Amino acid sequence: MQAQPTSIAGKPNYAIQLFSTTSCRVPPFHESGFFFNELAHVRQQYSGPSHLLVAVNQQTGRSDARCAFFINNNQAISPIAAPFGSVEFTDKLPDATLKCLLDQLVETARLMGVSALRLVNYPHSYAPAQAERLTTQLLQSGFHVSNTYQNHSLAIDDDPFTGKIHSSERRRLRKCERAGFTFDHWVNPDIDALTGFIAETRRQQGYRLTLTPERLTRLLRQFPDKFPVFVVHDGPALAALTVAVRVRDNILYSFLPASSPDYRSFSPAVMLTNGLYNYCQHQRIQLLDLGVSLDNDRQPKSTLMRFKERLGAKASEKLVFKIIF
Repeated sequence: MQAQPTSIAGKPNYAIQLFSTTSCRVPPFHESGFFFNELAHVRQQYSGPSHLLVAVNQQTGRSDARCAFFINNNQAISPIAAPFGSVEFTDKLPDATLKCLLDQLVETARLMGVSALRLVNYPHSYAPAQAERLTTQLLQSGFHVSNTYQNHSLAIDDDPFTGKIHSSERRRLRKCERAGFTFDHWVNPDIDALTGFIAETRRQQGYRLTLTPERLTRLLRQFPDKFPVFVVHDGPALAALTVAVRVRDNILYSFLPASSPDYRSFSPAVMLTNGLYNYCQHQRIQLLDLGVSLDNDRQPKSTLMRFKERLGAKASEKLVFKIIF
């Protein structure tokens, strides 16, 4: 499917095109974008019908906007197995082209006979200007906000982590250091030990697994460079770990953190976050995403929010949009 190119005075023309995500003809994205929207990740999310709508810059032959969506349970959804999907675009994309893409997205979903279209946006802190533009355009296109989550992230600068955190968390960090705990980037993780630790700590704390050990294993093996693992050790014992995601060159997301209840009095998650912050400084990463704070029922967990804020993290919105047909 291809819509008529949009012509903007003084700007390149764009063609809105629809592809199957399995197509080998998909034009490359204009830059290094969000990993969750890259075709390699999109293709492994789901074995059912999946599509990619793009705005192709007719001068460069590259797409300046993209949205992958999936058909499941009579809905079109973006994403189906990732923290976010929705519409990603360059900051120079004209508003008229963005509107044309959204109009085509809605019409395409409608023609597929689904009952609704659902988009999970990236956190506003990732790209504030684009997030505001997209929110405005989605609301004008007939979408409504179906869910609002608070997502916490740490801006990375040259200042030390210890200068950003609450005094109570500095005391916990010093307690871990005095006990001889160490932080490491686990370069070649033992995947069975890693998944077992996450499953066991979730069980002990009464939390459901948001990702099965089998699926996590596939992700770690398929994308080892995109899913770095970081750990806090007490000698040979694991006290805490996180599976992170290099979402973009300048963003690291602490995706699956886990701490052993045996070390609750030490709070090794503070040392883990300190190590992640230092890693980001060395890698020139500008944002450390600590994620949303939800309980088993997907409701806000205030105690976890306060903990992240004591670590110096700031909240930004992560919005879910929906349109009913």
